[in-house]
This record gives sequence, structure tokens and C-alpha cells, in this order.
Amino acid sequence: MKEYLNIDNSGQTTFKVSKTSRVEYLINENDYEEALREIDKLLKDDENADNLNLKGMILDKLSQYSAAVECFDKSLQLEQSDETMFNKAQTLYDWAKVTFFPENNYNDALRLIDDALDVLPESFDASEFYFLRAEILEALEDLVESHKSYLIAYKQFDKLKEFESQTEYLESTPDTLINIVGCEFYNYSPESGSTVSLVKDLENEHDPDAIAIQVEGNTVGYVANSDYTLIDEVKSASNIKNSLSEDQKAEILFVYFGEYVIAKLL
Repeated sequence: MKEYLNIDNSGQTTFKVSKTSRVEYLINENDYEEALREIDKLLKDDENADNLNLKGMILDKLSQYSAAVECFDKSLQLEQSDETMFNKAQTLYDWAKVTFFPENNYNDALRLIDDALDVLPESFDASEFYFLRAEILEALEDLVESHKSYLIAYKQFDKLKEFESQTEYLESTPDTLINIVGCEFYNYSPESGSTVSLVKDLENEHDPDAIAIQVEGNTVGYVANSDYTLIDEVKSASNIKNSLSEDQKAEILFVYFGEYVIAKLL
């Protein structure tokens, strides 16, 4: 609430309450419809940046997101303000959230949250914005970009850099790659740079194309061969079975997404 000193005829100092104080009071009381009527009265006489920003905040509370963004834009045309930029970003976030759920309009929700992130001043914490972006991308089944957004939300920037490097390698390498599954069952902890042997498991009753991963003659896992254990950049056991040499080796590179043990054939 804004207040200004005022000197009356008797010389006594009093307080003059600003015209926006009633609007702010109504907002604090969650009486947004009345607050909107009051701010519209003020705007008829004084369409300044502060009043437009205040109206945008009220419209956001009333879920009138498009109109709110329009008010913030008008305010910013009159006066650039980090506070107004943040309020616009918050409205775009709120709009994206309801567009994502319950409306389930994922593409529009992604556009809105990206607009919010473009507007959000650098001095404000963007974690909640990136959490929502990650959830939207996950619903769109863009798991790579979703994972990146989660890492940003958690401020795990070293892991983000590592993940981006892994993704770039997977998308550009000419190497033949596989995913190794079952390591936990065999109590095997894969280490980057270690070498394993690939041996056809001709007696496997579950999969005629099964290829065992062995270390010093002991099975420590298998080459992935089912849709739910594969990603686009790797070959399945069925893909590579006929091209394996008798002494085929592979080098373990890294664990991708925390679950895919990626190795390249040597």
C-alpha cells in the first residue's frame, strides 16, 4: 500500500492514502472482480505502467491470461521493469500449466512455457519453469529435452554438460553401439573404458538371438534385444548377431539416462 505525507492547513502532518491502495487491499482479500472494477476506473484517468501492471496481476488471478499478458506488454512499452517482466513470465507459466493439465494441449503448453522462460529476468529463479517444461516434454515423449530441463531445474549443470556430450556422440558417431542389460542381476558394475566379450548364447530358451556379455568367461549381462530396452542409436542383438566375429569385443562407454549401459563394438 502506497502512502504519501500531506500537510493540512493546521500544519499537522497526516497520511494521504494512494488511489491504488484500495485495489491492493482488494487483491489481498482475493476480491479480484471488485479489484478489476477499481483498477479500470483508475486506468480511465491514468493509464500508467504501474496501473497496467496491477491490472495484469488481477487478470492473472482471474485466469484471463491472454488479457493479462496484453496488459503487461502495454506496461512494458511505457516502462521497462524486471517486476513486470517477472509478472508476465508468471502469467505465461500459469497459462502453460492449465494448458498442460487439465487441457492436455501439450504443444501449446510448451510454446507458452518457452515464452515464459524468454521473458523471465535472469535474476529470478527459473527452476519451477524448467520443472514444468520437463513434464510437458515428457508428455510429448521428447525424453532427451525433458531430461535436460530436469537437470537445469535441479541446477545440475555438470551433469547437463555430460549428458549433452553423450547425446551429441550418440547422434553423430559412426561406431556400432549396443546397450547392455541385466548388469544388476549379475551384480556387475560397468565401468567406462572397460572391455567385455560378446558370445552368442545358442542355448537360450527365451531368445534365439541372445548374445551374452562376458568378463573373464563369466556372463555379466546381455545385449539388449527388446523394444523397451533399446534406444534409436543402438543396435539390437538380432541386428548384430550375424556380423559378430568369434572373438568379438566391446568397450563400455557410459551409462545414458542413468539406465542404458552404452558400449561400442571393437
